Amino acid sequence: MERVNAGADDLVVELGSGTGEIGAHLARLPVRYVGLDSSQAMLDVFRAKGVLGSSSLIVADCNQSWPLPDGSAAVVFASRVIHLLDPEHITRETVRICRSAGYLILGRVLRDPDSFKSRLRRRRQELLVEVAITPRQGEEGTRQVIERCLVAGGQSMGRRVVAEWTDATTPAQIIAGWESLSRMGSVLIDPVTRADILDELRHWGRTEFGDLDRPEAFRERYAIDVVRLP
Repeated sequence: MERVNAGADDLVVELGSGTGEIGAHLARLPVRYVGLDSSQAMLDVFRAKGVLGSSSLIVADCNQSWPLPDGSAAVVFASRVIHLLDPEHITRETVRICRSAGYLILGRVLRDPDSFKSRLRRRRQELLVEVAITPRQGEEGTRQVIERCLVAGGQSMGRRVVAEWTDATTPAQIIAGWESLSRMGSVLIDPVTRADILDELRHWGRTEFGDLDRPEAFRERYAIDVVRLP
């Protein structure tokens, strides 16, 4: 929170805090932290990590009115969930609960466009469009929220890469990881359609990559976009 000068008396609100992948770090900072998520089960996992102290977790649908007073927050933070939310609503509620000159921070993972995962995601998007499903992608969701904040009088502070890492995976592992997800992109997918798309991805992957079990090293970066609110 150094970039936005958040201190001990400042409230930091995380949207879609989930199991605390990032929220656990935020809760350890010398700020007042509140995490919002629609899943009680995920918040229970977060709470069990034992890092919250005086911080709090609230079961709340971020596409509905947020259970926080006007002008109460210094920072609203959302990581890898903004494409699941309505841009107009997110902008309106962020401006409402943030104090004057508060901040919105949107985090996302940046991938090599030629990596296995990026190519599979693009093909998955094409297959979804073929069945008349057009999910909002993370970059597009971020852009729409930032644009609306600027119209409301905010100021973009730009994008900054704050972490980088390398790992390795296979096309088979990527596709298997999507098997348990109820969403593809931002849209709920029925089990039959999901299974059909995953089967088609395996067929396409064998043609595109050859061996689906061939590992590939990749590098990913985590970036934040910061907007100073009016």
